[in-house]
Amino acid sequence: MDVNIDYGKRIEKITGEMAERGIDLLLATRGKSITYIGGAFIPWRSVALVSRDGYVGLNTLLMDAQRVQDDSWLDNVVGCGPIPGLELWDVTVRQIKEKGWEKATIGLELGHSPRMIAGYLFATEYEFLKDNLPEAEFVNALDLMDRVTYVKDPEEIKLLRQASAIADAAQARVKESLCVGMTEQEIAGIGEMVMRELGSEFHWPVTGSSEIASGYRTWYPLGGCTPPTDKVLQPNENLLVDMHPTYRRYYADLSHNYILGKPSSEQRKLADVYLKAAETLIGALKAGVTVGKVWQTVYDVVSSEGYADYTLPAFGHGIGVIGHEWYPAILNSDEFRDVVLEENVVEIAALVINVQGVGGMRLECAVRVTPSGGEMLNTTPLELTVLDV
Repeated sequence: MDVNIDYGKRIEKITGEMAERGIDLLLATRGKSITYIGGAFIPWRSVALVSRDGYVGLNTLLMDAQRVQDDSWLDNVVGCGPIPGLELWDVTVRQIKEKGWEKATIGLELGHSPRMIAGYLFATEYEFLKDNLPEAEFVNALDLMDRVTYVKDPEEIKLLRQASAIADAAQARVKESLCVGMTEQEIAGIGEMVMRELGSEFHWPVTGSSEIASGYRTWYPLGGCTPPTDKVLQPNENLLVDMHPTYRRYYADLSHNYILGKPSSEQRKLADVYLKAAETLIGALKAGVTVGKVWQTVYDVVSSEGYADYTLPAFGHGIGVIGHEWYPAILNSDEFRDVVLEENVVEIAALVINVQGVGGMRLECAVRVTPSGGEMLNTTPLELTVLDV
């Protein structure tokens, strides 16, 4: 696919935000920041340096530095390693002093997240920087990259559409292949093979792989993380298939629900409520609306239907480059409640309703925010797929 990212424009957006906040130098450590700035797959503990006067560089693991530079647009890629004088932060502090930034206002990514590998600055790293740069002023610039990456450029949306199309194709192949007696791992393998054939670089690793669950594994109370197992698919039980392709470092996330056989009345009622809530959620992702308003609109639906106690009270998360699947989450929290949705924000609309002894259903699909409501980037239907066995 012919899509060219204007990295100069990206850096201008970042330095513009830095200027507004009085930040001279940004030291970015989160996965999403490293990927967005570097334009390559960078799996190691790394630091991206961006200065207001135009310097952009990356310090990463020595054994991968040449490959990263080859894949990236950056000229300034420096290898670091667990060798005296070559430690990541030794190298970074030395660069800061050599370039005369030791008295600068330096932005850091300080915070926490439910995700284990988010990439926030460690406490020991923060203390090292303060000890070795005593005249610098350190400020928390956590929301800087969140704001820069929030609204997607046309090129990014095109890549997200392609990633979503790969996920749709994987769901279609899984649907053709499903039969009683398959294992969850076999289902994951079928989907992942298709995604690889169509250009997916890898399944993104937060949950270990694509997520497959059947029967009782779909109805863990408020459960929304199900790496596949060797459980065998049985007739008349819920099956959820959640595909995670990555295309040119941009994620997709698509979950769909199946039953092989005849749904029970309880399963059918669950499916009807799920579909109503899912359609409500996608329609509510409208420019100018707050995250809190979206959350309340969906919660009112599941509550009025008597399913609030079975529903995970989180209705979406951000999506974008590698490492970017949190900001903004559709949560009724102080962190996100007042965030205003803007046109061309892309969210993963998410819905998890699990009823013990009946089944669990999960929605995840990419949705572009528009002035009139959400535009699904996926074509896989929202409603439950029932297959005759």
